[in-house]
Amino acid sequence: MLVPFAEGQILEIAVETERQGAAFYDALAAQAKSQRVREECERLAEFEREHERLFRQLLAQEDSQQALQSVQAGDVSDERYLLALVESNMLPDEEAARRLAEEADSEVDAINIALQMEKNTILFYRELQDILGEQAGVLATILDEERAHVYELNELKQYLQQ
Repeated sequence: MLVPFAEGQILEIAVETERQGAAFYDALAAQAKSQRVREECERLAEFEREHERLFRQLLAQEDSQQALQSVQAGDVSDERYLLALVESNMLPDEEAARRLAEEADSEVDAINIALQMEKNTILFYRELQDILGEQAGVLATILDEERAHVYELNELKQYLQQ
């Protein structure tokens, strides 16, 4: 059952998404067989930590809070859509993200999981960008970086499949 967002919760979900991403990439780096996979995962984990920091800053901005309150006061279908995205794509916590990385059958499978996580994140952030409007400047940068992650992960997957 979908439960409405509390004030600020959308950005808190973004913070948690980034924290889980960092945990996932840290776990992948720790178990990587190749140096290239290890280094790429370490780099991606750092990006996720930086995104978390940026979302925390956005969470502290009053303009962002006002824009997000429009979701609560606005179209119920927008809120339901965001809730459905969150519930269908989020892991329960960082430990679940680590386990997901550790339980992958191979590095290629782990990269496929990472690709899907990045795509899900892009979809959620794109919707968040629409809500935030003018306050979404930093989000555009994060979205560009998330898109680059998809490209980089795909290259890494091709490397592993050679």
